[in-house]
Amino acid sequence: MKPAGMGSAQQSAQYRRWVIAMTLAFLVSMSNSLQARVNGLASDFVSNEIIAAMMSVGGGFICAAVLVAFHGPSRRSVGNLFTAGKQGRLQWWNYLAGMGGAVFILGQATVVPVYGVTLYMVSVVAGQSVASLLVDRLGIGVGPRRLITISRVGAAALALTGAVMIGIARPDGLILAVAGLAWGIGAGGLTAIQYALNGLISKETGSTLVTAALNFFMGFTLLIGFLAVEAAFGAQSFGAQSFGAQYFGALPSILENPLLWIGGPLGLLFIASAAFLVRTLGVLAFTVTAVSGQLTGALILDELLPTSGSVVNGLVIAGFAATLAGVLFATLSRQEVVRD
Repeated sequence: MKPAGMGSAQQSAQYRRWVIAMTLAFLVSMSNSLQARVNGLASDFVSNEIIAAMMSVGGGFICAAVLVAFHGPSRRSVGNLFTAGKQGRLQWWNYLAGMGGAVFILGQATVVPVYGVTLYMVSVVAGQSVASLLVDRLGIGVGPRRLITISRVGAAALALTGAVMIGIARPDGLILAVAGLAWGIGAGGLTAIQYALNGLISKETGSTLVTAALNFFMGFTLLIGFLAVEAAFGAQSFGAQSFGAQYFGALPSILENPLLWIGGPLGLLFIASAAFLVRTLGVLAFTVTAVSGQLTGALILDELLPTSGSVVNGLVIAGFAATLAGVLFATLSRQEVVRD
């Protein structure tokens, strides 16, 4: 939509900036789908989904930490992270927000090689749509508590239907796609909570970069826990040296295979860009544009760089459209605040 009242040269320039921002939001959001494909490739390379996820999350943390260290305002905001906790403005569990992102990244490494990018990204968006009802009703994050209205439930149901349609579109049928759909929907639900908590953390710290670094750190911590459980309950018992050789000996060289290491930077690019572009576009325009970019990117990747499980047909495109429509309707639905 063109901003109202465009007539003067100044307003025309403002409109051009708005269009440029929309285009950038669409293109940057496609990086989420590219990240999913990259992490799927890394998983195939190292033959371990947890290690592939750690490559992505660990790389993101290193990039975010370096940027915080060299950016004065962000570096000074680190103290706010601890002050807010001491003063009770942030609860201990608020700091765990990034663990939802770790589950999302682990899903990319696990689901995408088997089911393709589109099924995973659409099911994630559907999970976010459903979980956002509970997040808003409980008032998690910076916003007020909002009612669960019939229109918002219908919109979430439409998004969920789109994900199921993509599962049905697979030649092996919906039953075999249930695992991939379930992971994506669950990861989407956790990231909905993550986004809400990130808004609260960013408000307290005054820095998106600090929030991102915390997210990557907590996500990496969770993945270390997953790896420890896998090692403890695996078929073999590893000594210190053999454990390292088993899990980290096959890591790709960053010089020979740099593509496999860009998952984390792509995630950081989206986080930083979203914080900037939402100020220009507003939440409504950015949300719809971002989801459009994510899902379009997933379709393009499954068509041009398919995995063994990628499927693109008429029913997949219909499911894509249904999920996108559900997000649009949810965003346009009246947001009724709970009155205490």
